[in-house]
Amino acid sequence: MKKNDPENLNQPLEEHFQPGCKVWLKMGETDFGDGLYYLLLNVQRYGSISQAAKSMGMSYRAAWGKIKKAEKNWGFLLVQTQVGGDSGGGATLTPEGSKLVKCFGEFRRKMGKVSQEIFNQCFGE
Repeated sequence: MKKNDPENLNQPLEEHFQPGCKVWLKMGETDFGDGLYYLLLNVQRYGSISQAAKSMGMSYRAAWGKIKKAEKNWGFLLVQTQVGGDSGGGATLTPEGSKLVKCFGEFRRKMGKVSQEIFNQCFGE
């Protein structure tokens, strides 16, 4: 599509644009948004903070810092760690961390759906 092309003016706007919507939760000084959501989701997936961080192109220290900051500000644990040894270390989400990830994922999905519906109402013909 060329900018300022008169042909573009004849096409409905919804053919050119797609809605986008970012959502997050606020609690104290720490937000829960896509960054921490995907970090926790990857901890759940890989069973490791290190692997979760690596999969996101983040350092272990940055990932651990994000998790610890949220836990401190919110007053509950998100991740439970196990120190390495013969069986190896690892990390799992606490029940609170699992519930937060599950609920926020559903919230994001529903907000995306509603965003698309509102877009269609506003920009559809």
